[in-house]
Amino acid sequence: MAWPEKDTRRVSLRDGQTFLWHLDADWERTTRAIRVKEDGTDGQILVLDPYHHAFLPTQTQVRRAIHDAFRAGWRPAIRLPPLEMVFDGEHFRRRED
Repeated sequence: MAWPEKDTRRVSLRDGQTFLWHLDADWERTTRAIRVKEDGTDGQILVLDPYHHAFLPTQTQVRRAIHDAFRAGWRPAIRLPPLEMVFDGEHFRRRED
């Protein structure tokens, strides 16, 4: 799947792992999710629901979401169905939890 260049940003973790995250410029009106994938792979995509009054889509928040996703079992290097997570005001958690 081709990853859009427009409105896609890069974020790195301390271990050097790099991810791409995408949020449309008009996200406040139309976007339903932030999509995250490990750079250079076609593995599992992380889908974040950003609609919570305490969430602002910044690089720091996306980095925190990535850490939460790893704790929830996200496998970004393996082709699996997307992992969907929602923000509860403090952390991201699996949508079905």
